[in-house]
Amino acid sequence: MILSAKLMRPAGSSAKSNTLLVRLNSPTGPVSTQRQPLVLGLALDRSWSMKGSKMDSVIQASSSLVNWLTRRDFLTAVAYAEDVQVIQPLVPLAEKNSVIHRLNSIQVGTSTNLSGGWLHVLRTLELHPIADGYKRVILLTDGNPTLGIKDPVQLIQIAADAYKKGISTTVIGFGNDFNEILLKEIAESGGGNFYYVETPEETGDIFFKEFGDIGTLYAQSIELKVNFPKGMDYLDLVSEVSSYQEPDPEETGRTKTLVLEVGDMRADDVKSLVVQLRPTKKDTPANINISASYYELTDGAKLEQKTIDIPLDWNDDSAKEDADVVVEATIAKTGKGLRKAGTLLKEGYTEESISLLNDLIKEINEKEELAPEVLQTLGFRVSSLKNRILENSPTAAKHLVASASELQYGAMENFPDDGVEYHDQIFAYRTNEDIDLYRCPEIKTAIQEKMKEGYRYIVFNLAKSSYIDSSAIGMLIQVAGWLRKRGGELIVSNLRSSVKKVFSITRLESHIRASETEEEAQSLLKAWIESKAV
Repeated sequence: MILSAKLMRPAGSSAKSNTLLVRLNSPTGPVSTQRQPLVLGLALDRSWSMKGSKMDSVIQASSSLVNWLTRRDFLTAVAYAEDVQVIQPLVPLAEKNSVIHRLNSIQVGTSTNLSGGWLHVLRTLELHPIADGYKRVILLTDGNPTLGIKDPVQLIQIAADAYKKGISTTVIGFGNDFNEILLKEIAESGGGNFYYVETPEETGDIFFKEFGDIGTLYAQSIELKVNFPKGMDYLDLVSEVSSYQEPDPEETGRTKTLVLEVGDMRADDVKSLVVQLRPTKKDTPANINISASYYELTDGAKLEQKTIDIPLDWNDDSAKEDADVVVEATIAKTGKGLRKAGTLLKEGYTEESISLLNDLIKEINEKEELAPEVLQTLGFRVSSLKNRILENSPTAAKHLVASASELQYGAMENFPDDGVEYHDQIFAYRTNEDIDLYRCPEIKTAIQEKMKEGYRYIVFNLAKSSYIDSSAIGMLIQVAGWLRKRGGELIVSNLRSSVKKVFSITRLESHIRASETEEEAQSLLKAWIESKAV
C-alpha cells in the first residue's frame, strides 16, 4: 500500500483556507497463489413486491455468484418476508449445484422483515470458526422495513457494530420503493458498497461488479488519521466517508485528529480523500502527520501501518494551485452535492435540488480545462441527473444517491498509470494449458507486464485450455476491470466446448465478450477503437 498526500497550495499562501488530498494506492494484485477464503451471506428480500422478474433475476444473479466463488469459499443464504427462511446453511462450496437448486426454491411472501433476515446472516457469519476468512453480507431489498427493526438509527448502528467485528455489509436497492438515503448510510457504516438496480436486467451486472470488488480484496478495515499541528486547523471533510474527530486536549473546540474509516480496498485500486483545513499562522509547523492502518488480506490478515509527514512551506505566498488536488476536490464536492441533492429531492425540495446541481455544473465547467476527459464526463453525468428531475422521473433521487456512491473516492480510474502511456495496439495472450488457482498469478503478471508497455486492448486466446476453474473466472473479471479502467477492453476467443459450458453456467458471457476466433476478436477491437476515435 502506498500512502501519499499533498496540499492544493503552499501553507504560506494568502488564501484563507487550503485543501489536503490524501491517497491510498493498493498494488495491482497479490503474488500469493492462496487468497483468503470468502465467507459470504446473502439476505434476499422475498416480499410480495419481488414477485416475478425481480425475484427471477435475483435468483439468477445469486446462482452466478455461487459459480464465481471457489471451493475454498463459504456461503449462506436466507430469504426474508414476514418470516426468515434459511435457504442455505453456511457451507463450503464443494457442491455448488445443490446450493443453486436451493436458491431456485425461493418463493415470495408478504411483508419485509429486513432486520430479521440481515441479523440472521450476521449472526451466522460471526459464529463462523474460520478466523482468516473475509466476511461480507449482501443485503438486497426493494422496499422499506415493515416488520422487525424499522428505526434507521438502529439499522445503521447494526451495520457499524458488525463491521467492528469484521463483517462488512453491501446493500442493493431494487426498484422504486426503498429508502436510498438509509441504504447508503447502512453500506457506509458497514464498510460495504451501495448499488441501485432500476430494472431486473441490471441485477447480474451489479452482482458481477460486487464479486469483482470482493474477489480481489487487498486490505480490510482501513483507518486513516490526519493529525493537525498547532497552526493548521481542521475545517471540513469534503469526501463522503465515515469519520470522527478527536479533540485537542490543550485547546477547547479545536480538532487534534480527524479519523477516517475508509473501509475495505481491493487490489489495483486508488482511494482519494479530500479535507479542507485552514492555516492560522499563529504557529508555522514543519509538517502534517498522516497515518494509515489496515489488515492486509494477502498476508494472513496481518496488521500493517503506514505513516508520512507532509512538509509545509510557509515562505511561499504563491497563488498557484495543484491541478490534481483541484480536480479531486471538485469530484469530492460533486459527490457530496449529489447526495444532498438526492436528499432535498426526496424531501420535496425540487427547485433547491436543481439549483444545487446547476451550481455543481457551473463549477465543473470552470475547472474543465484542468482534466477535460474526467470533468467533461462528470459534467455530463450531473447534467443527465438534472434532466431526470426535470422529466419528473420517480427514480431521480435514487440515481443521485447512487452516483454519489460511485464518486465516493474520486475518479482516479480515469487517469493513466504513472509513467505509462497507453496506446491502441492489440495484444493477443495465448494460454498453453488449463487455468486454475495456481496458474492465475503467472497469467496476471504477464498481463501486467504488457500493460506497463501501454497495452489496454487484449485478446485472450483459450484454444489450449480445456478447463478453467472459478479462480480463473475471477482472474478474467479482474483483468477486464484493469483494462476498462484504462479505456480498453478484453475479448476472449477460441473457447473449447468445456470452457463454453463454464461461461454459460456462470453467465460470464454477459460480462466478457467471446469470439469464435482470435482474428474475429482482433476485428471487433479494431472496429471499437475506430469508433472511439470518431
